[in-house]
Amino acid sequence: MSSPNSGATDLAGVTATLVRDLAGDTVECTACAHRCELDSGQRGVCRVRENVDGELRLLTYGLVYDTPYGPPGTVDPVEKKPLYHFKPGTDILSFGGASCNFACKFCQNNHIAFSDPEEIELREVSPEEAVASARAQGADGIAWTYNEPTIYAEYVRDGARAAHEEGLYTGLVTNGYFTEEFLDEVGPHIDAMNIDVKGFREAPHRKFMGATLQPTLDSVERVQARDIHLEVTYLVIPDLTDDPEELQEFTNWVADIDTTIPVHFSRFHPDHEMTDRPPTPIETLERAHETAVDAGLEYIYVGNIRSQEFNSTYCPECGQTWIRRTGFDSTVVTDPSESCSCGREVDIVP
Repeated sequence: MSSPNSGATDLAGVTATLVRDLAGDTVECTACAHRCELDSGQRGVCRVRENVDGELRLLTYGLVYDTPYGPPGTVDPVEKKPLYHFKPGTDILSFGGASCNFACKFCQNNHIAFSDPEEIELREVSPEEAVASARAQGADGIAWTYNEPTIYAEYVRDGARAAHEEGLYTGLVTNGYFTEEFLDEVGPHIDAMNIDVKGFREAPHRKFMGATLQPTLDSVERVQARDIHLEVTYLVIPDLTDDPEELQEFTNWVADIDTTIPVHFSRFHPDHEMTDRPPTPIETLERAHETAVDAGLEYIYVGNIRSQEFNSTYCPECGQTWIRRTGFDSTVVTDPSESCSCGREVDIVP
């Protein structure tokens, strides 16, 4: 574990705006679907939003988990988020912070997601500094990712607004466990989201993720109804989320919302408290892909494996290659601003 903050920040935070006053000094945090009701001195499930004398404060506003050296943030290809149908071939500057509102037993970022903000070294990066860093490093956008961005909603909102003012695009990688109030407050400043659906059964979701499933499903539907580009990731975990009937129900549900939503089936890798399970067999991922095809989904990918076949984008009508991908390297074959040779609109945000 990294060393605690060494006096550079006092975690006083800023006043949160996603909040509802209750009786006395009690407040309800309205950022995420836990809707924590907090008495003075209490922190939410996320451990970064605290009631201080009747005022809800975001303790980690402008604090990110990052090396103290060089410009802040990590430059990633946008395909790594994964966002396959949004600004292909561009770079996006990624930021994350402390803690989470889930408790996934397989979390690959557990070193930050399971840490209180006092327990890890955090770097101060204002929204304006994040934008300047993106410009300096040649990134075309900014993403909030690694841990759950919903819990530092006000920082995301201000950072995204500053990014738009400088002509940068914005993205979230999220578990979708946010409220309609969050979407009203932050959504207008976000261009793209990847929502991670961690299974399609309520009881295992509670046990292995520490939260209910339905709010995430509600968020997928809400985001799709707004002017935000949406892609969905489904983590296929052996003997947990890989049941053929569950996969069929999930793909049918997505198809009922919109068959053009890109779906990424992500391969599980053992981590944190779930090192007893093997990586997802390739044949299981292939079966998930086939199930999605049968459900009528038009853009289906298999993540965490190096396969051009399962990661390139093809026209659903004629099969023409639109984008060829190997790993996170992408080559745009068909200009997204034009139609496919068959006349189909190219469902890619250029």
